[in-house]
Amino acid sequence: MQAEIPQPISGVPLRWGGFTTRQLSWLGVGAALPYLLLRLQLAPELALFSSAPWLSTALLFAFGRREGRRLDAWVLDWMWFKVQPRHLSHPGSVAATSTADAYVTVDSEGPAEIGPVTRVGALLWVPPWA
Repeated sequence: MQAEIPQPISGVPLRWGGFTTRQLSWLGVGAALPYLLLRLQLAPELALFSSAPWLSTALLFAFGRREGRRLDAWVLDWMWFKVQPRHLSHPGSVAATSTADAYVTVDSEGPAEIGPVTRVGALLWVPPWA
């Protein structure tokens, strides 16, 4: 006889007839536009044809996967990555006025001139006793 292994139920997605709550939500979002167009007495062929891109995008977000993740979560993370600032500089250096000023040319002839660096306290991730 095999022993039952206890598992946390909070990590199990809630299912309604084989669909997760998120999938049902995307199906509802996808069906909203065709339903609205049909309620406005538009011809069924025209309503379904004009809302096909909306419905197909919702179906992709409901059932699509990218790199092992849900497609809607992947797209949200990709968009968040695109809007984040990605300019790294030394905390004590003078702020660069353009992207060309943000880089220092280093060659084998000697050290590069970086410019004035003001005195800065300990970095935030370094404990004060270190």
